[in-house]
Amino acid sequence: MSAESEFIVEFQNVSKSFGPQKVLRELNLKIPRGRTTFIIGRSGEGKSVAIKHIVGILTPDTGSVFFDDQEMPKISGPLWIAARQKTGLLFQDGALFDSMTVAENVSFAIKEHLKLDFKATKKRIEELLELVGLSGIIDAYPPELSIGEKKRVGLARALSLNPKLLLYDEPTTGMDSIVAELIDNLVIETQKNQTGLTSVVISHDMRSILNVAEHIILLHEGRVYHEGSPENFKQSNDALIVQFLTGATEGPLAKPIA
Repeated sequence: MSAESEFIVEFQNVSKSFGPQKVLRELNLKIPRGRTTFIIGRSGEGKSVAIKHIVGILTPDTGSVFFDDQEMPKISGPLWIAARQKTGLLFQDGALFDSMTVAENVSFAIKEHLKLDFKATKKRIEELLELVGLSGIIDAYPPELSIGEKKRVGLARALSLNPKLLLYDEPTTGMDSIVAELIDNLVIETQKNQTGLTSVVISHDMRSILNVAEHIILLHEGRVYHEGSPENFKQSNDALIVQFLTGATEGPLAKPIA
């Protein structure tokens, strides 16, 4: 078996438009394995569109997307399903089913793909909830949970198939500072405790970006504008990077996206 490449995700000259709106413009992007990468940028710069290409929800108009050394647009059937099972996705609001218990939400993919018996399924659910610090709420329903608890249940479900890649879509948006810090710590602990995991976080939250990220990729006008460590970003004198980090209203980001 050949060795895994250094990067778990690679975009090669990927372009994507929706009607007249160009979102990704010959995007070249690489996600290093085993690290926590934040993809940042203004709204409309293509962050969520990029994630949808990684999981195969969208396909590029031109260019190629590789995930775990497979070219996603060119695989189908069992290979595509197997690739999807290597990814977990935590949606912005948790995306739980209100009519299902916590146990039923967490076991949704387990029942579909792992075909475990009742006892093994229950054990797996309990392990996942313990991992995210939510033991004892197996029979609760989502409307009974706090926002932070819903996020953690969503994370337990995202981890249910032992993914190689975990994608977070704006995990701290709309959170107060206490809950946001809890989610940040959860991202850090999950990355540390899951062997071989790569985490990709879409975020506008500068506190999270600078405290949690190991690698940052800034998108601007559908391309990678800059990438590096948090310290590299903090030390930059580039006007656009400084404006993004400080949230200033004046600067290169003041102009609308073309």
